[in-house]
Amino acid sequence: MIPAIASIHYHLRPGGVTEVIRHHHRILRAAGVPHSIHCGENPSDLDAIVDPSLNYQLLDSPSPTVALQPSPFPAALLHFHNPCLGKNPALSAALPDLARRGHALLLHHHDLAEDGRPDLLARLAKLPELYPWSSRVGHAFINSRDREIFLRAGLPEHRAFLMPNPCTSLELPPPASCGPATVVLPMRGIPRKNLGEFLLLAAAAPPGTRFLQASAPENPAWLGNYEEWRTFAAALSLPVTFDAFAAGRIATLASSTHLLTTSTQEGFGMIHLEAAGNRRVLGREIPYLAADLAGFPDSGLYQAILVDGCDFPTLDPASQRQAIAATLAGNDVATVIYHGNRTSLRHWLANQLALRSPEDATPALARHADAAQLDRLMHIALTLGNAPQEPLRFVDPQTILLAFS
Repeated sequence: MIPAIASIHYHLRPGGVTEVIRHHHRILRAAGVPHSIHCGENPSDLDAIVDPSLNYQLLDSPSPTVALQPSPFPAALLHFHNPCLGKNPALSAALPDLARRGHALLLHHHDLAEDGRPDLLARLAKLPELYPWSSRVGHAFINSRDREIFLRAGLPEHRAFLMPNPCTSLELPPPASCGPATVVLPMRGIPRKNLGEFLLLAAAAPPGTRFLQASAPENPAWLGNYEEWRTFAAALSLPVTFDAFAAGRIATLASSTHLLTTSTQEGFGMIHLEAAGNRRVLGREIPYLAADLAGFPDSGLYQAILVDGCDFPTLDPASQRQAIAATLAGNDVATVIYHGNRTSLRHWLANQLALRSPEDATPALARHADAAQLDRLMHIALTLGNAPQEPLRFVDPQTILLAFS
């Protein structure tokens, strides 16, 4: 018997989780697997059942409808995306009850509140039970680091599933083979995307190079920081455009010669999947993702940009602005560290921007392909859905917190 699967998320607004759900929906339906989508808000073109109680909520919000109905979803596996992130604590609190009532649950962690999100972590502090597991409750992780942390916190190997993100390679026209480069940072302007480094690269680039940043933060708390960087860039007349995706995401990406990542923290790094076979990727390497990104081209990645002996993201904002202004004035104040080498940022960047042909990512793509994704989903659905009911246990949240401290 083919198990039905329900994907559940707070919303289907544009973003990485929505694209993962879209991909799962497509491959499951193509394989004849019954699949439904449930969310609190749906501005997308996906067919979904909308229940506002699933959307972002405060701790004192009423329990989500899923916790109150005898049979919330007509599915053998309830696949929750980011249910313990602190975006809806009432939903997190409802998970143990759903499990005790016999539902098979997959808790898919794209992001973790413990990983540099103190405001979200505070919302979870009052919950008496977090991160349940049992024979019928498993956890999925998009990178090996997070999985290893949960294993140390008491989650058994057979309920800790590594689930790499699906292949989302874009179909773009070939990049311009000559002329000034156009570099796109396809990320929202939130603090961990390291916008100061984006501007430093723009200041160090050869004349005529254009730098485009995707969009503004959705979180109002981060808009001030975003606008400060935008105002600073305008004051220096840097060759950058903010909120470029307002003119169309695909059109903006199609205009690029390179894609850029300056992020200091990622769950996976979707840029490598999106760029595969289409564009060269430049930017900052995230060490803890190295094993999960094995096989993806890394010749355009650096390990650090040093200014006065300090890696750029560790500088205070005033020192970052000073370094950007000095670089724009022609001073070589920044040194890039890449694969055991070091040179001036200006020299390294000019060489990288002259390279236009996309590198081969074929060795890495097999584990992200549709067949591999479908095999994982069906294995998990059958494993959890067919297991007998047993008492619920919990991962130690303190161990997880300490791992990120």
